[in-house]
Amino acid sequence: MPEHPGFELSQIDGRSMVRLRVRPQGTDAAGKALQLPQDALRWQGEDPVAYWLGPDQWLLTSDTKTADDIISHIDATLSGQLYAATDMSSSNVCFVLSGPAARTVLAMGCGIDVHKSAFTTGHCVQTVFANVLLFIAAVEDNRFDLYVDRSHRHYLSEWFVRSGEDSITRDPKYYQMTVS
Repeated sequence: MPEHPGFELSQIDGRSMVRLRVRPQGTDAAGKALQLPQDALRWQGEDPVAYWLGPDQWLLTSDTKTADDIISHIDATLSGQLYAATDMSSSNVCFVLSGPAARTVLAMGCGIDVHKSAFTTGHCVQTVFANVLLFIAAVEDNRFDLYVDRSHRHYLSEWFVRSGEDSITRDPKYYQMTVS
C-alpha cells in the first residue's frame, strides 16, 4: 500500500480462524464453557479471540494456535453438544486498518456508524463494505481488524488505495473532526 499520512493498511498472515455454530438451545452452555461473548456485536478474549457473529455463532481467531488446536479445544469442551466448527483460515484474510483517518475511511465504505462514541474498542460488526461482505472489529481507538473472503482481498486493498487518493482522507481537518 502506498504511503498515506492518515491511515495504514496491512495484512496479517497466518491468523487461524474458526467459525463456531451451536444449536440455539445450547448457546448459553457453549458460551459459558468457551467464554464466548453473549452480547451482540461484541468480542472478547486474547488467545483465541472470540467475536459474536450472531445469536448462535462466533468467530474464534488466534495468531499462536492453529485452527486444529482451536477445534480440538472446542471438541473437548463441547463434547456432549451438537455444534459445527469450521476452519476458515484459508478462505478468509485479515487486514489491519489503523491511523487517525481509519474511521473516516471506514465511513466512506459502509453505512455503519463508526464514530468513536458509537463503535468503541470491543465492538464488532458484519456489514457490506465497498460492495463486499466485511467483518470489522474495533481493536483500539483507531485500529480495526477487517476480515474478508480471500477472493476479495485484491479488490479491497485496491479500494483502500483509491480511498487514500480522496481529499477527505488526506486533509487532517476532515478526519480529526469530533461530534459535539
